[in-house]
Amino acid sequence: MPQPMIDRVDIAIVFALDLEAAPLRDRLQDAVRLQARDTAVTTGRLGDRTVAIAVAGMGKVAARATRQVIDGHRPAAVIAAGLCGGLSPHLARGTLVVADRVAHVASAKRPPTMSPGGTELITAAAGPVGLTLPDPAALARLSCAVARGLVVTADAVVATPDAKRTLADETGAIAVDMESWWIVDEALQAGRPVGVVRAVSDTVDTAIPADIATLAGMPHAMRRVGAAMRLLWRRPGAIVELAELRDQAHRVADDLAVRLTELLA
Repeated sequence: MPQPMIDRVDIAIVFALDLEAAPLRDRLQDAVRLQARDTAVTTGRLGDRTVAIAVAGMGKVAARATRQVIDGHRPAAVIAAGLCGGLSPHLARGTLVVADRVAHVASAKRPPTMSPGGTELITAAAGPVGLTLPDPAALARLSCAVARGLVVTADAVVATPDAKRTLADETGAIAVDMESWWIVDEALQAGRPVGVVRAVSDTVDTAIPADIATLAGMPHAMRRVGAAMRLLWRRPGAIVELAELRDQAHRVADDLAVRLTELLA
């Protein structure tokens, strides 16, 4: 018998890409998938919690998708999840990053201090600009490395070690992504507690070729497909680099799903 769509969930978890979301989505019980405009949403149960997993797209478009999932499923709390680039030399690939602050690189905006609320997963974080965080006790139970600090959101992939180190020096951030600021901003406007839980896919010393970085930063899937075809026509050797990056991303996303499940259990 088909399962009913859940219209009110405990937690909405917003990813940019299906590659990031799929491992956690596969763990849902009673899963129901829905395509709402440009946003794919799957509701279901993860342990005792009801969740909505949204694939929002890359960059600023994640803001609109976050608003859609909040309006459609009325979550008690929101988590921005997925992969990120490490900016600290102490962050190895696969390190779990839990933000206590977020900022946008271009505008240097800062969200206001968040108030406590939501489910028992969510607690208030100390600090000058505190993001709500997963329960410290739940984090302490994890068997993986966890880093806390500032996560910055950029409008393009930060691809070279020099660029990553410069960004770290200028901002004090430990990691960079392309969506967290937009997701956090929408959640705050909707009055929802929000946290950021990501995993490092490329370390500060990892260089991503410029043409692949441009491809990876395209927000629309169809444009990425067309750009990938043109890239492979111009530079056939890029297929090996793309395959390696995709394999690494899959492995990190698989591990992130395990950690998110542990945090939500």
